[in-house]
Amino acid sequence: MEAVRERIASLADLPWHVRIEGPTGSGKGLAARELHRLSHISKGPFVSCNVNALADGLEVAELAGYTRGAFTGAVADRVGLFEAAHGGILFVDEVATAPPKTQLILLQLVEGSVQRVGECRTRQVDVRIVFATNADLESLVSSNDFRADLYYRMGSLIVTMPALRDHREDIPELAATILARQAREAGRDCPRLTREAWDRLIAYDWPGNVRQLDQALKHYTAFGKLPDVIRRPGRDPSEWQDEMDEVLERQGGNVTKAARELRISRKALYKGMERRGN
Repeated sequence: MEAVRERIASLADLPWHVRIEGPTGSGKGLAARELHRLSHISKGPFVSCNVNALADGLEVAELAGYTRGAFTGAVADRVGLFEAAHGGILFVDEVATAPPKTQLILLQLVEGSVQRVGECRTRQVDVRIVFATNADLESLVSSNDFRADLYYRMGSLIVTMPALRDHREDIPELAATILARQAREAGRDCPRLTREAWDRLIAYDWPGNVRQLDQALKHYTAFGKLPDVIRRPGRDPSEWQDEMDEVLERQGGNVTKAARELRISRKALYKGMERRGN
């Protein structure tokens, strides 16, 4: 995650659009907010738009805005999400799921211009767009499921968010930060995780990534234990004992780090070492 932080910091003060890629729940929205916080436009707005949440048939109106009388129910002029983000950042999440009509309006917005529904004139708006996706956009372009002109205008400034299972060494710091925040929100003292709980957190594969970690820790804060799915048994010894000596050597004999890499508890590793006479 240190590499991710450095990447965000290096891009923060640049004026160009950014794309954040990574699996669902890996913290793409948090990365976008950090980009905004570190930028020279941090005092400007941060407007979030999930493409999947745009009202069906009203995608253009919500993004670009509309004028009074433009369609049934348009009783007054309304600023779209793009204009609302003027002087700041518009975070466009799940961009790969945008239907063709929405992709077309996004193409216009990338160029810095917006035309409200029902209006003839074009408005120039100063907005930095941060796109996010968990899909392979290049493959979608190749299959004609995503506009090539939009893809290339999104630029090549990319932040890649790794799956949580690929950086288990960050789990203790992430968990401590999340628990402290949740304690403030709940008005409680910050709970202390047991050693068993730590071992389970590090050993688990986290298909839901950081978002799932957040929910698991809420369960711990509420009930003093992790959800059952996180408390499942660790890996079978036959899966990791052949790797044990190599991992221990690579980690300089550090049992905690070796256990994290092997995705087992320290207790299990100690037992394995005893059986091998280490």
